[in-house]
Amino acid sequence: MKPITSIAVLLVLLVLLALPSTALAKGLEDDKVVFGGTFTLKSGETIDGDLAILGGFVKLEQGSTVEGNVVLMGGSLEVSGEVQGDIVAIGGTLDLTESAVVGGNAVALGGLVDQAVGARVEGNIVENPGAILAYDVFRDVRLPVIRMGFSPVFSFFWLIFKAILWAAVAILVLLFLPTQAKRVADTATGQPLVSGGLGLLTAVLFPAVMLIMIITICLIPAAVLLGIAVAVTSAFGLICLGYEVGRRLAGVAKQEWTPALAAGLGTFILMLVVNGIDMIPCVGTIVKLLVVVVGLGAVMLTRFGSQMYPQQLVASSTVAPVEIVPTSPAQPPEADNTATESDESGVKAE
Repeated sequence: MKPITSIAVLLVLLVLLALPSTALAKGLEDDKVVFGGTFTLKSGETIDGDLAILGGFVKLEQGSTVEGNVVLMGGSLEVSGEVQGDIVAIGGTLDLTESAVVGGNAVALGGLVDQAVGARVEGNIVENPGAILAYDVFRDVRLPVIRMGFSPVFSFFWLIFKAILWAAVAILVLLFLPTQAKRVADTATGQPLVSGGLGLLTAVLFPAVMLIMIITICLIPAAVLLGIAVAVTSAFGLICLGYEVGRRLAGVAKQEWTPALAAGLGTFILMLVVNGIDMIPCVGTIVKLLVVVVGLGAVMLTRFGSQMYPQQLVASSTVAPVEIVPTSPAQPPEADNTATESDESGVKAE
């Protein structure tokens, strides 16, 4: 089986098996799904179907057998037994010891394949070229740091996946903070220079402040909290800009969309464009930085959307006050004087 075909089949299998009710769940027939924790297939034990791993640490001891395929999505898999099908590691570490036997392919997407001397793989070993930095935390557990590779297909699907995640978060945020998001979006579009300037100043000063706080040692917890606060603020700003994109799309389509729908669709398109442009050297980084600082500044100007930025004060200061001249009650109206004079002339004429 070709690696691409193997990936497609095993990902479909993973979706069908994903029933997250227990740490180790019984799947269809004799398939197994492991959700977090630690699972060991002991020597002499056999899984008649496929094995899917979502996080956690799984060990296949020498003498154990998996008659189907193995899918690893995060976490760590140590193989000392036999896997008759393919093994696909997505964002995880795959350790093939000297007694491991793999009847198919060993594929790593954003993961690491560590093959010991003596480990036998009947198919191909395919690793993502941009792959991994893995750190040994415990003796048998590794935590991978995933980086994007140079595969165009994988990069495209990773781009779509990130945009979908941002859209999902945007929908949740707008379900709870629709008014605050609208204020931030209005400020970002109404005052882009002020918002961008404040956001850029924050982005420039933030690394220096973080460095000073870390050097002091005792302020390290405060530095961590500050970093989280800036990250959350920047993310909220991007979501609000995505909400504005969704509102404008709804206006072009002449439809009434709910804030959550507008934010989800708008954020998906915004992140797709921003992350796509970010692949262009130099220019992409500048465009992404501008979008981030405008959103960050708008959130800060509105105090996280709790109040509107006072644009109306600038407009009201340019209007000249109207001067009201009071009328003296002692002086009769001019029309009455004219009428009196005409009456007197009429009497004289008679």
